[in-house]
Amino acid sequence: MNNQRDQRTSLVSITTRGSITTRGSGTTRGSGTRGRIIGTMLVSMVLLQSSVWAGLTTLYVSPEGKDQWSGRSADPKQNEGPLATLDAARLKVRQLKAADPEGSFEVQFRGGVYPLRETVVFGAEDSGRKDAPVIYKAYPGEKPVFNGGVEIRNWKQCKKDPAGTPQEARGKLWVAEIPEMPGEWYIRTLYDGETLLKRAVSGKLYHDESDKNRANDYNMQGKKIVKELKYEGDPVKPFERYVKYKGDDIRAWDNLYDIEILLKDRPWLKNMIPLASVDEKKKMVTMAADPTYQPVRPHLAYWIGNAIDYLDEPGEWVVNTKEGRIYMWPKKDPADMNIIAPFLQEFIRVEGREDGPFAKHICFEGLTFTYGLRDTLLESDKGLQHDWEMYDKGNAVIRFRFAEECKFNSNVIKNSSGTGIRLDLHCQRNEVSSNLLEYLGGCGIVLSGYGPGTKDVNKNNIVHDNYIHHMGEVLKHSAAIFIAQSGHNEITHNTIHDLPYNGIVVSGCRPDEFYLSQRIPFRRAWVSTIRFEECEPYILKGLKSDRKISLSHFLPLLHARENHIAMNDISRTLLELHDGNAIYFSGMGENNLVERNYLHKNYDTAGTLRLDDNPSYTIIRENVITEAQQGFGLKDRAEVSNNFVFTETFLRGRSTPGWLGGTKKVIPKGNIFMPPASSKSSNGLYLTDSRATNKPFYENLPLMENSIYFTNNKSECYVPKAALGSDLFTGQQVKAGKNGIKLLYADPMFDEEAMKKNIYRFKKGSPAIALGIKPIDLSQVGSSLTRK
Repeated sequence: MNNQRDQRTSLVSITTRGSITTRGSGTTRGSGTRGRIIGTMLVSMVLLQSSVWAGLTTLYVSPEGKDQWSGRSADPKQNEGPLATLDAARLKVRQLKAADPEGSFEVQFRGGVYPLRETVVFGAEDSGRKDAPVIYKAYPGEKPVFNGGVEIRNWKQCKKDPAGTPQEARGKLWVAEIPEMPGEWYIRTLYDGETLLKRAVSGKLYHDESDKNRANDYNMQGKKIVKELKYEGDPVKPFERYVKYKGDDIRAWDNLYDIEILLKDRPWLKNMIPLASVDEKKKMVTMAADPTYQPVRPHLAYWIGNAIDYLDEPGEWVVNTKEGRIYMWPKKDPADMNIIAPFLQEFIRVEGREDGPFAKHICFEGLTFTYGLRDTLLESDKGLQHDWEMYDKGNAVIRFRFAEECKFNSNVIKNSSGTGIRLDLHCQRNEVSSNLLEYLGGCGIVLSGYGPGTKDVNKNNIVHDNYIHHMGEVLKHSAAIFIAQSGHNEITHNTIHDLPYNGIVVSGCRPDEFYLSQRIPFRRAWVSTIRFEECEPYILKGLKSDRKISLSHFLPLLHARENHIAMNDISRTLLELHDGNAIYFSGMGENNLVERNYLHKNYDTAGTLRLDDNPSYTIIRENVITEAQQGFGLKDRAEVSNNFVFTETFLRGRSTPGWLGGTKKVIPKGNIFMPPASSKSSNGLYLTDSRATNKPFYENLPLMENSIYFTNNKSECYVPKAALGSDLFTGQQVKAGKNGIKLLYADPMFDEEAMKKNIYRFKKGSPAIALGIKPIDLSQVGSSLTRK
């Protein structure tokens, strides 16, 4: 399997022009069917960029148009001209396609704002053809903006402060009526233009002392639940959702569902859950949906959001849906503000039928989307790992579902409260490229296949050249790119920065969750998504094994495999939460390839690049990790080769596991570990600061080949006992280029001028050259959008 993967990926070349090409194959990334698929997609992209097809019909849409018009003219002319809405354009194209099945169709949107009040759904009937995709694009030189928000107007100073207003805010509040809108609408965020306004939130609150410790119940991580539960048995009783509070911290507000409890029971997650009820006599508050873990452990703090009692600072606001009002303590006159409340969650859904026909060849280009509604946790939700995202939920501005060979290219999604783009369930050979995603409340891009089972139909998609920054503005655990049960995807040349938590996540279900799926069916994260009938034979087989927790029992059910993650520029992750990473893996399938990524300025990580619990074989090569505390966090087999790691600690962990370098197949080889001279870490060569039980990392590795360690740091914990020119495994003097070198203590002689351009090459005479270590050219890493 691994040799096949190496043979296939050896055809790949990441060029200095910023593209993915192949050597001598005429296809992209791989041979055979996969190469032909992606090669065809690139040919289609060239066709898409062509300005003229035979029989091309162009329709126009304008804020000044009317849906009764034909849409054949770009400008209004008496009683004829452009259409007014996206949905009218979709219907017009469908009508024209029926009359001319061999025609080609393009819709151009004039500049201006297009309010959206309901999701526009493109079905299989709206599909184009491979040689003539239907394209919805910006009119040349103009900027059409699709707006899912509603302006909040007519602000007035409060004549009477609402009950519970803090002393600091009395006489300073303004109020506005919530506009009448169709359906239920719970306002969770407000913007002043492009600025997210701060919703009122309490300080840290704590449980009443009588609240019991529920830290050992069944609602924790699967690997801990198995210590409390046997694999076989009847379903257990769901856990309780209540919190016992102190004093007047909480009261029976008349708009409970507006008000949320904020839980941070783990360093990697922050739940936001509406309230369902308050018993003021018992001082007990109940949540409207399950939290991810036990409600809260009594010694941990929680917060209350959107309660008038905690509106105590200028710039804050609360909403009361029961009254139909928004209250604000503004920093300036609301007349000088442009206050927008997001209303619509899904703007566009491209959705075929589950078993076909699929929606195909529908493309969007050059459009801007803003002010999407934030997601609210519901009792019916199903979750992905740790509830970092939801499973098959319409919480993104743009959503593809049962879609093939569609494109979303060169668009902008900004200042929106939820997720940007989702590719759900059956999604194949779709492309998300050259988009700007900025200041979103949730994740940037989500690729999420079916839950664990035999159905493997989310694959062969391209996520390329996107610029993604400031995700997780509201839901702090959100990633820039989240890949769950989705494989064979190209995740390349994306620039990612400024996130409260992870950069890229590749995830699947862990063995414990398979085994416990019938005992804790109420559990939302992963367990609720398991397709049990398909998984049961694998579960029963695993139960008979001596190694029940081995992921190998479940690999046929885990489809986040053979993803290619390359030439991405990821920085400034983990700005608010903890125990996360720039690139994260867990519970995924085999042979994901991570190469030539530039990972920098990622502090407080649990390994900048990490294989967390229950990973499978992964290829990690030619990455550069710098300006960080830790290089790798690895919990299972991986090929770790030709990486340059300029971090305080090379490997994370109390002791390096014996599997790393334990077999010839996974010997770390050709790596350079070069801690910064300025580091003041007390770890250095060690994995912890405990010298009594801890050895330098290389003494814990059974094997290593042709690698280099060097630093100018003079701290005792960084200086090996052996002399320069020694193999640190043996302590003997060696010469680079001779066989048998494991870890050479020598200056690799980097070309420092080239490094300023992200070209990591060596000077003449470098021992790295003699050891066969290859230079790494990252001069074109990341998105081209950052270089324009």
